[in-house]
Amino acid sequence: MTDERQTRPNENAHARIEDLAGGVAIVTGGASGIGYALIEAAIAQGMHCVIADIETEAIRSAEDNLRAPANEVGVELLGYTVDVSSEESVVELADAVSSAFPDTPISLLCCNAGVGGGGGVLTARDIDWDFVIGVNVKGVANCVRTFVPKMLSQNATGAVVTTSSQDGICCAQGVYGVTKHACVALTEALYNEVQGALSVHVLCPNAVATNIVTSERNRPERYRGVAQGTPPSGTKPNPIAERFKAFGMAPSRCAEMVFDAIQSGEFYILAEAPDDPGYVYLEAQTRMEAILNKGLPSRPKSELLTKVFNLRIPLPDNE
Repeated sequence: MTDERQTRPNENAHARIEDLAGGVAIVTGGASGIGYALIEAAIAQGMHCVIADIETEAIRSAEDNLRAPANEVGVELLGYTVDVSSEESVVELADAVSSAFPDTPISLLCCNAGVGGGGGVLTARDIDWDFVIGVNVKGVANCVRTFVPKMLSQNATGAVVTTSSQDGICCAQGVYGVTKHACVALTEALYNEVQGALSVHVLCPNAVATNIVTSERNRPERYRGVAQGTPPSGTKPNPIAERFKAFGMAPSRCAEMVFDAIQSGEFYILAEAPDDPGYVYLEAQTRMEAILNKGLPSRPKSELLTKVFNLRIPLPDNE
């Protein structure tokens, strides 16, 4: 498989997803949400998995839940606490991976850790910019710079996936949207730099049932500054977080689309929600048409996002 890819440097697909089996999958933000679903999918594909996350307790819980399926297919798990916004922390993660899997190639790198919030571009403090950029942009850069050179030196099949958002390809909103555009741009640049030696993909999902709305709970101390009135620990109830969980698409659906893209070569993974089919495509189309036709920035209305953010709409009855 490796020799075939060397003769077709512009390909971005793995004709056989099984070629990743036996390698290591490193997933940041891997203890919950999309990251956890990616770990589940990687285990099912026969990869040893590194559950890298900033929440130590969540890592332990994930390890407990995933131990049985990992044992069933004969792969190992490594849980490791990491702050991706810190280059030093990511290098320490790399050392731990090398120690745990010294002779095993890295088959999959998922730069999935991300945070929401930050506020508007006019109201966000410098320290808020630092926090959101630190995770959503520098966190991806730190992981790419640390792991991709090693993956390239392995001369083996491998894939790199970054998690952006629908906010990364449509008219941006707030600090979060700015960073997700940067994540897409970073991944595009990476694709051109590796020149087909690895497949590269960027995940751009609609609303997903994750904890991203409560990202303040994981804000490192160096990014806290003076309190803004909302407890950073996440102790104050957040109704929007509950609504993301109630209305958002299943993380497992995102993981399924990621592995489909690794096999097909799809670079931009427009992860459409079943409840809002075609919306992510429409967002990208709206933005591109505005750029090409001298239009103005705008976002089309989404019924799914309306349900998520409109508190007057009742939560679904799951009984």
